[in-house]
Amino acid sequence: MTSTFLGLPRAVDTQHLHGDRTFPEAARVALADTQLRRNLGKATATIRDKRARVVGEVPDWAQLRAAGAAIKDKTLAQLDQYLVQLAEQVTARGGTVHWARDAAEANRIVTDLVRATGADEVVKVKSMATQEIGLNEALAGAGIAAWETDLAELIVQLGHDTPSHILVPAIHRNRAEIRDIFVREMGSVGLAAPDGLTDEPRALAEAARRHLRRKFLGARAAVSGANFAVAETGTLAVVESEGNGRMCLTLPRTLITVMGIEKLVPTWADLEVFLQLLPRSSTGERMNPYTSMWTGVSPGDGPQDFHLVLLDNGRTGVLGDPDGRTALRCIRCSACLNVCPVYERTGGHAYGSVYPGPIGAVLSPQLTGLSDPASASLPYASSLCGACYDVCPVAIDIPSMLVHLRGQVVEAKRAAHRTPTPEQAVMTAAAWTMASPRRWAAALRAARLGRLLGRRRGRISTLPPPLSGWTASRDLPLPPPETFRDWWTRTRGRAVTTSAGRPSRDPAAGKTRATAGGAGAAALDAGSGAARDTGSGAAAGAAPASAWNERGGASRDAGAGVPRDAAPASAREEVLGRIRRALGDHAAPVRVPRDYRHAGDLDRAALLDLLTDRLVDYGAAVRRTGDAEAALVAALADRGAARVVMPAGLPWSLPGAVVDDGLTAAELDALDGVVTACAVAVAETGTIVLDASPDQGRRAITLVPDYHLCVVRADQVVQAVPEAIARLDPVRPLTWISGPSATSDIELHRVEGVHGPRTLEVVLVEGLR
Repeated sequence: MTSTFLGLPRAVDTQHLHGDRTFPEAARVALADTQLRRNLGKATATIRDKRARVVGEVPDWAQLRAAGAAIKDKTLAQLDQYLVQLAEQVTARGGTVHWARDAAEANRIVTDLVRATGADEVVKVKSMATQEIGLNEALAGAGIAAWETDLAELIVQLGHDTPSHILVPAIHRNRAEIRDIFVREMGSVGLAAPDGLTDEPRALAEAARRHLRRKFLGARAAVSGANFAVAETGTLAVVESEGNGRMCLTLPRTLITVMGIEKLVPTWADLEVFLQLLPRSSTGERMNPYTSMWTGVSPGDGPQDFHLVLLDNGRTGVLGDPDGRTALRCIRCSACLNVCPVYERTGGHAYGSVYPGPIGAVLSPQLTGLSDPASASLPYASSLCGACYDVCPVAIDIPSMLVHLRGQVVEAKRAAHRTPTPEQAVMTAAAWTMASPRRWAAALRAARLGRLLGRRRGRISTLPPPLSGWTASRDLPLPPPETFRDWWTRTRGRAVTTSAGRPSRDPAAGKTRATAGGAGAAALDAGSGAARDTGSGAAAGAAPASAWNERGGASRDAGAGVPRDAAPASAREEVLGRIRRALGDHAAPVRVPRDYRHAGDLDRAALLDLLTDRLVDYGAAVRRTGDAEAALVAALADRGAARVVMPAGLPWSLPGAVVDDGLTAAELDALDGVVTACAVAVAETGTIVLDASPDQGRRAITLVPDYHLCVVRADQVVQAVPEAIARLDPVRPLTWISGPSATSDIELHRVEGVHGPRTLEVVLVEGLR
């Protein structure tokens, strides 16, 4: 579908960005589902409470929020430069970069890449971008099965359903429904659910683990999205909890990442902001159990064939609207959904888009345009209460943006209808009435007749067209038996209104004031006026051409000289050209405030105590010792781990340990556990970070075995995330681990041990041995 929004035409696949019904129509169906409302109310309230607690622990949250917003604005203001820089860095480190103008092009690229591997199935990390473009359907059309591996996404896929939440896609399902789906569907696409499966959360998680284990260990290709990409280094990051992301990002030989072009941050240091904002805002945790970072290809460790697909699909059109482009700040945390009174009552399906809730109400219509009734109804799916802005970690002013889009809808209707619509006629009549105090007073008195319509029920539930549009969705309170003006006249003995525009004297206060008549009408008219057309005259370019493969590198200024009206020669040049036309001369440099904490203030003893507390809080076991080797031997004995793997760089002699020499995933799966060191540990979040150094080994060895025993030296412990970022080398493959792999059921009960190790044990060495 080709749509035009603010003068910027672009091809967008709208199938997954709006439904076939308007929001009021879909919401009416959702509101009748009492089970759905119970599920939503329980889950969103729990997430809100968790978020509030962990955000309250951060003394510099306001500063981090300001920094996050500024970093994203800085990225958007120089998006073309940062995208070129990212592509150069990924290419230099062995990856391949592809550019996709729209969903069809992205799907074609991914399909061809999977076919080149010879695989007929892929495993997938949860990804909003791939849902947006309908990748699973495109792959299925090519005979390739795409398996969702996130537990909630698996539920949705097996249930032949669609997601209803950004973070918790199966939030509309209860445990009994999930159990029935597993029993009914698993056997037809893989390992069947175990006999006697109950709806206990741990049992359901274990069934998913068994079902997907074979697919992980045998997969040749995987598809992911990305939470962040660092232009400076070419590093990509995926934040997740269950370990399914690590499985997909680590075990297959080929990894294909589809990423919206707005997911960039300029520098490695910028991640220190978002690794504090995102987990707390999304899952209500200090840090998600797993965060994976990789830069290109690491020989002998992880995928050896990496492809990055940079997706436009309407984003450059959003970028062209100065009043709407801040929607591209979104980091997909879903905090706005969890506080929205509209979402809590209707759920995500009512929005008809893979992006539901407040952010979906502004992002989806901007991506698709406002040319169809379903998209045009989304900006009205809000009470404008402002709660979404209050919790947004990057300070997106969603309420103001909704008002802006409503103005666009009004102007689009006005342009499409030469004769006034009923709504326009009503508003014109209202403006005429309000322009005269006498007419306004008479109208208020006449409104009292409405009491006759609702005198039996105490409210008005039905009005004739066009006012029926209001009562179709909500009741109208009864008019008061007496207007304020009549009450004033009766109690004060004098009317307070005169003819329009003339001053009147308030007999109670003795002050002269101006009546509002004409000004109110003017304000009403201005409120529905046209917004600026910032993109007029900016054409997007020509019809699609084949995607550009950037293995050979690219100049930073490539595409800068493309004439505005010329057809670009490649997808890369066209996307960059769209960005430059969208920004025009309006993109001013953005200063990023850095007044958040960069270092902690705890002494060494307090740091170790805090790390221990946070590790235990997230389900890890901790042994504090002065003798690392003795503690390791004791831990393995207590565990009963007879055969474990260890990297070659560990200095200790451990019973039953084999040194990793490239063990296969199946061989690792047969072992009892793994022993490693770490690169750094973060006390405030209870996180250990591995960087694939010789004493930590390949990423796969800490992923597949069921037990991970990790040594942390006291001098490796820092207090805050920025200190850890400063110590790490972004070129190395990095794994951030906060407790065992985990998930949550519909009631947000934590279930540990999903796809990664079920048990994490840390030996915290306080001495020198």
